[in-house]
Amino acid sequence: MLERISAYLSTLLLQEKIITADEKDTYKYGFEITIANMINGLIVLSVGLGLNMLAEAILFYLVFVSLRFFCGGYHADSYIKCFFSFGLTTIVCLSFSVRLAQYEELILIPFWITAVILGWHIIKMAPIEHKNRILIEDERRIFRRRSIQIYIFWLVVGIILWMVRLVQMETSLISAFIAITILMRIGGISNYEKRSASGVSKSGE
Repeated sequence: MLERISAYLSTLLLQEKIITADEKDTYKYGFEITIANMINGLIVLSVGLGLNMLAEAILFYLVFVSLRFFCGGYHADSYIKCFFSFGLTTIVCLSFSVRLAQYEELILIPFWITAVILGWHIIKMAPIEHKNRILIEDERRIFRRRSIQIYIFWLVVGIILWMVRLVQMETSLISAFIAITILMRIGGISNYEKRSASGVSKSGE
């Protein structure tokens, strides 16, 4: 459904001579990502309202989306699975953040542990490419630099949240760090297995 809407919109732009035929696939992909992000935004708002954690849900979404865009990681093989897994991830992470907030006095420990682990993954692995978005070398350098910059920004935000004692917001940020790390790890393993399988296939030819 989402692919059909995106294809229709890009075809409409082509018919109106707003874009060229060579740009059609790029715009189609752009429409897909835009619509998907809007749906994910609605999912976050719904979960946040349902859990009475709207501000925390919005922060989680901002951290998650900004890092995931440049870091990459695991992607589901359909948008339906993507929306379902994102909704489940949001519920699990926000529920976990509630429990974590009970340990206010120790909150800096999980913050720095998750921050260091995520930082290591970004330095070693980012960006993790998706089959639908292969990056050229210059793009890889840009994405890598941006991922580090955004990571540092959220690191500073986390420190500020701790200083002003916004514990629930802090734990939402921590849960987003954990989610990004897990997706990067899964995505990295998946890419490695695909490259290995491809190598075995070529060597057997």
